[in-house]
Amino acid sequence: MLLDSNTERIMNLVDMVDDLNDIDKIRLAIHILEDLRFIPSYNITNFIKILKKVLELLDPNYKNVITNFAKYKNLLFISAKYMELSTLEKQKFSVEMLFNIFQYDFKNENINTIINHNLDVYDYCYSLNVL
Repeated sequence: MLLDSNTERIMNLVDMVDDLNDIDKIRLAIHILEDLRFIPSYNITNFIKILKKVLELLDPNYKNVITNFAKYKNLLFISAKYMELSTLEKQKFSVEMLFNIFQYDFKNENINTIINHNLDVYDYCYSLNVL
């Protein structure tokens, strides 16, 4: 975990994200970043583009299929729990979720390089001032 002052609800959600497979981590991150429910001063559209590029590398057919979250019960559950969080908790969870992806080994050197060079989690964290 990147932040020290997380609530138990955030830590539980981060643990759930940690248990997801690589494709589901990326799907959840895209879903949450596209609908944050708060307005960050940081431009997250670059994150979304990067994550979509990674998802395309992991699942080449993802653009041909509409993602139905009802099909992914664990993602639906995490998304529902995310909506219960306060704004500050949502900000902290978004940082932790991105940090989890940043640290994750995708077993693909190209994907790891894309994420490590382009996913500026620390800058995003500082912009939210949630330290």
